[in-house]
Amino acid sequence: MAKEKRSKPSIETVKITSLSEADGLLKRISDINANLRKIEADADIRVNEIKEELKAQAEELIEEKERLEKSLGIYSEYNKSELFSDKKTIELTFGLFGYRQSTSISVKQTTLELLKKHGLEEAIITKESPNKEVMRDWSKEKLKLVDAKRVVEDKFWVEAKQNEVEV
Repeated sequence: MAKEKRSKPSIETVKITSLSEADGLLKRISDINANLRKIEADADIRVNEIKEELKAQAEELIEEKERLEKSLGIYSEYNKSELFSDKKTIELTFGLFGYRQSTSISVKQTTLELLKKHGLEEAIITKESPNKEVMRDWSKEKLKLVDAKRVVEDKFWVEAKQNEVEV
C-alpha cells in the first residue's frame, strides 16, 4: 500500500469556528483514510486472486506459444536458403515470420576508461544538471550569480492520525 501523503485542502471548505470542530474534521479524515485503506486492501486481495487464476490459465498457453514459435524457428533455419533467398519475411494467411537483422554493441568493464583514454568522449553519455542540494546552503548573492534564487513558502498541510493496532 502506498504511504499516505499530506494533502492540501480542496477549494470547497467547511466552516470551522473552534479547535474542537477542527479535531472533529481530522477524525472524519482519519475515518475516511481508514475506509480507503480497507477498500484498497480488499482490491489488492481480489486482484491477487485474479492474477493467480489467470497465471495458471496463461501458463499452458504461453508454453504452447513458445513451442510453436520455436518450431517455426527450426523450420525457418532448416529451410533458410529456400524460403529466404530473396526476402527476409514470409507472409501467410495468419501471420508473418522471418529474419530481421539486429545489431548491438557489446562492451566490457574497461570500455568506458578506454573511451576516455583515447579521447572518444562522443561515445560517453554525461548528464549534467544543477545540484540543488548543494545550492541550498549558498548565500543569496551566490545564487544570484548563477541566476537562481531561494523560494521559501509556508505550505499548509493536513495529516490525520492513523491508529496503530498490534496484531
